Amino acid sequence: MLHTDFDPDRTAVISPIDVIEPVDHMPQSMVGVFSHRIVDAFVARTGSEPITVFKSCMGHLPIYRCVLPDGFTFALVSMPIGGPFAADMLEETHAMGVRQFVTFGSCGALDHQVTAGHLLVPTAAVRDEGTSYHYLPPAEEIALKPDGVAAVCDALDALGVPYTRTKTWTTDGIFRETRGKVNKRLQQGCAVVEMECASMAAVAEFRGFSFAQFLWAADSLSGEAWDSRILGHLDLDSGALYMEIAIQALRNLQNKQEADI
Repeated sequence: MLHTDFDPDRTAVISPIDVIEPVDHMPQSMVGVFSHRIVDAFVARTGSEPITVFKSCMGHLPIYRCVLPDGFTFALVSMPIGGPFAADMLEETHAMGVRQFVTFGSCGALDHQVTAGHLLVPTAAVRDEGTSYHYLPPAEEIALKPDGVAAVCDALDALGVPYTRTKTWTTDGIFRETRGKVNKRLQQGCAVVEMECASMAAVAEFRGFSFAQFLWAADSLSGEAWDSRILGHLDLDSGALYMEIAIQALRNLQNKQEADI
């Protein structure tokens, strides 16, 4: 089986450092957002300027250098959808100089108790995609690192935002989320489904950088029929709050790293 064909050789035929140059003054921390509207709104509000771009055949995604009034500096980018594309974003920006990543985006609810707009912090992801198997030996799931989970949870606690820790189902077959698979993932402890978490967590573990993620519940697969709920109708006030959470989580990661030095 191809998904069991893991090769532990850390030297690949082509590596990010072979094609990506370090970027001068690249922040060591980055927020990756699965919503260009949230990124555009934050950039407009802060006047942040692009420092470089992530290039692809689908077009270029600007990577912004953001400096807050207290001097805290981070990179910001609109993330591409799907495990392979999101993993590539982390690989290339890591080669540019980023060492800590916090990402956030929407997810689908599998459990009817997960209401629209509810925030969730993944503690583990079922690896129902292909990318993670190129970075780690075969396994049913991947656990996210405790430091990253704690960084997000502490940020949410500090801001008084309700949330739930959960396992997530990462799939690369959005139109193959059958009722049988939904029920199986529920039995495995997954409350939500998305398309990138396991892939990004695997890259982070392989490369040895910090990674954390949180999600907001948009559509629902918990009923007899799919319910789009708030999918595609993001409230930008909520988006501003999500940015505040992500920035605080980055601060927490940096503080933890400095304390460990």
